[in-house]
Amino acid sequence: MENKQTIKPYQWLALICGFQLIFWTVVPWLVRNTLHSDTLEGIAWGNLWQWGYDKHPPLAAWASAVFANMSESVDFPVYVFAQLCIVLTFIAIWKLAKEYLNDYGALLAVFLLQGILFYSNRVERVTPDTLQHPIWAWLALTFYWAVTRESLKYWLLTGVLAGLAVLTKYQAAIFFIPLFLLLLFTVDGRKSLGTVGPWLGGVIATVIVIPHIIWLYEHNFAAVGYLEDNYVESTRYGSGTWMDHLIFPWRFITSNLGNVLLLFLLMIPLFRATKQKNKVFSQTMFKKWFLLAIAAGPFVFTLLFGLITGEKLVPRWATPYFAWLPLLLMVWLKPEIDLQRFKRVAFWSLFAGFVLLTLRSGYLYYKPQISDKYWRSVEFQPLKAQMSKAEELWAQHYDYPIPYFGGLHYDVAEMGVYSKDKPIPFMGLNEAESLWMTNEDFRKGGGIIALTDGKRESENVRRRMNENFPTAEFLETVIFKPIPKVEVENKPDLPVHYYLLRPDE
Repeated sequence: MENKQTIKPYQWLALICGFQLIFWTVVPWLVRNTLHSDTLEGIAWGNLWQWGYDKHPPLAAWASAVFANMSESVDFPVYVFAQLCIVLTFIAIWKLAKEYLNDYGALLAVFLLQGILFYSNRVERVTPDTLQHPIWAWLALTFYWAVTRESLKYWLLTGVLAGLAVLTKYQAAIFFIPLFLLLLFTVDGRKSLGTVGPWLGGVIATVIVIPHIIWLYEHNFAAVGYLEDNYVESTRYGSGTWMDHLIFPWRFITSNLGNVLLLFLLMIPLFRATKQKNKVFSQTMFKKWFLLAIAAGPFVFTLLFGLITGEKLVPRWATPYFAWLPLLLMVWLKPEIDLQRFKRVAFWSLFAGFVLLTLRSGYLYYKPQISDKYWRSVEFQPLKAQMSKAEELWAQHYDYPIPYFGGLHYDVAEMGVYSKDKPIPFMGLNEAESLWMTNEDFRKGGGIIALTDGKRESENVRRRMNENFPTAEFLETVIFKPIPKVEVENKPDLPVHYYLLRPDE
């Protein structure tokens, strides 16, 4: 009762959510010329509405495309969506934290996320990694409610979210493992297994995923093959010796320590606080194991995967792992949190978030004056002008929109998103990268090919053009310049070679 009299939780929650939504939407929109490269790739995929793509399941691509098409400018609504994902995560964390802590602690479980770089740095992008934030957070919450409240409704919601988690990224399996173990090895979990709830939830999840499984089967499990070729069975990262079993997990740990270091600094006032001795922090056995499972389980099982297989562990795989870390630490520490301490930690958390936002935006804005290779980053590429030129060249020959647009994988994705004609992208001029079409489709429909030299795969794409589309006519080479926000001297030339592939009459 004391806490409710001294703070208004919804106002404080609105403060941190409003900060995240407003500042992280507006500032990147002002300092960037384009969206992040992976986000643009996702939008290009999503515009095709396939049940899968050569790298990932479809949900992140679909969601990105929906928001991108809300505006002709493309960028702004996607920045909004990126922050809506974070805000939805905050709300789910807060709701779960209220099951463990008082008002002060539950709110700090959200504010302290500013100390985790996955929530306060480079969060302007939308990728399968970042979409896992809200889906995992709400999946954990509905699973908890389903078990503790013995509710069929929450089991059905858990099934829906589990299916969406798989459609977001196959990494969901690493989250399912600790949840499944909770059902097997806790009294409350086994009790739940004796009801119809979890089984119906499993059926719903399966129904949601089945179309993607069918797509995988029809396309030779392309997305799974990409994971195997680039990580699980790839020898390009490690030494190929038994040392990789230790080196990769160690690198994964040290890299992610940097992602959470600020959190521990922000928690110093809580570390120094006297321990709470009332019943606020008393937990049932299931509640204790549940929090430990979701907060530490994915990280531990990822390390086990690296230790056993010796395969590379990518630090960004931990993007959704630390959402519950502040909550777990506070439950363990049991700090006495009065109003003064709460406001102090909340203030410094917000201040840290503002500093990180300033550093990130300042770096993006002044990068051309810091690095002479700045023009290689997508945010400085004149994508809209490059795509507009392709449309102009097509319009000189035909009076209808470009059917297909081909070239390097990322060039096609990045330019094509900003097209008024919305051509079908032929990424890499490669059927393996463009599973929605064939070489014959391109020959029949025709289109524009834009090639840039000096990039990875440039020679392979040019070879495919010469071998598969020998009738492609060279139109012209257009010189573009990078477009920084600050004045830069000696801007390099960015030549793009345009070719016309006439439709097969």
